Amino acid sequence: MEKKKGSKKQKKRKANKHLVENTYFKRVEQLAKIKQKQDDDKATARLHSLNAVSKNNDCAIPSSDKIERMKSLRSMNSSGKVKTLEVEEHIPVSYPEVVLCVEVYHNKRRWSKIQEFLVLGHQTLTELKDKIYCLTDQVMQKAGKHDPSGYFLIEDIFFNDLRDPSAIDYSGPIFDWLRNSRDDALKKWESIITGELQQKQRAILGNVTPSKLPNFKTVDMHKTRFCDLRFQLGAGYLYCHQGDCKHTMVIRDMRLIHPEDVNNRAAYPIIIFQLKPRVQKCHVCKISRATKVTVDDKWARENPCYFCDYCFSLLHSSDESPLYAQFSVYDYVHD
Repeated sequence: MEKKKGSKKQKKRKANKHLVENTYFKRVEQLAKIKQKQDDDKATARLHSLNAVSKNNDCAIPSSDKIERMKSLRSMNSSGKVKTLEVEEHIPVSYPEVVLCVEVYHNKRRWSKIQEFLVLGHQTLTELKDKIYCLTDQVMQKAGKHDPSGYFLIEDIFFNDLRDPSAIDYSGPIFDWLRNSRDDALKKWESIITGELQQKQRAILGNVTPSKLPNFKTVDMHKTRFCDLRFQLGAGYLYCHQGDCKHTMVIRDMRLIHPEDVNNRAAYPIIIFQLKPRVQKCHVCKISRATKVTVDDKWARENPCYFCDYCFSLLHSSDESPLYAQFSVYDYVHD
């Protein structure tokens, strides 16, 4: 009986061992299949990534136009993008040549830079003036009162833009004021160069060496090149246009042109920074850009209120006739 029991136990152990081995091998086979599938997936993913990299590399090969656009950017070590227009004319740059980096600031937000240019030393000031963007120019054009006049005040020289026959010499009234109100002009000049506090101290303690007004002069803008100027890097100068719209202009940097710069003179001045306009959306649909602004509009949610053309027509007109007229409406130009 004991031998029979022992043989049964041995058979049972062998059967259990065989079952465990079969289960183990099946599990190993399953794991091997899973591992193989993972390896295949990795290989496929790696293949796709290599294809994507090769495509990106193909796309990353810049065209000759893109190379030309980015050359001056690399030379300036600037993070902005070189923005040049497609210029059909090609005028080789004559060596040696100087490249200046010129910044123009907002007329109201004095600390806000709106544009930055690369200008050649042999270019005239009018070539830069024609590239400067200001909302006031668009507003005056819409109103039919655009004025082509303007000037740069750099150090003690007024550079007037008198190319257009209808242009006005903006510096004329300033020179009249300097001649007719010299004492007031001197006080104003002292407050500018010394500050109000030092001016009060001078009034109390006296001033042994009184200040003198600069010997201001006028020169035609279109006859003056940047290489003819006398200026200080980093100093703030004045650009005035459309009557009384004033911008600070700073010549930030100056260097010799590099072979990797854009070598087409017709492409300059090159815009390397342009402030993005703040787009005001329609207050009704909240989707389209505003094209009109109303003031004292009794049916509007806000005052002033901005509308796109579609929403404005829905609210203010019926069968092309106005529903009411007790409000003011203006064309809205984005700033």
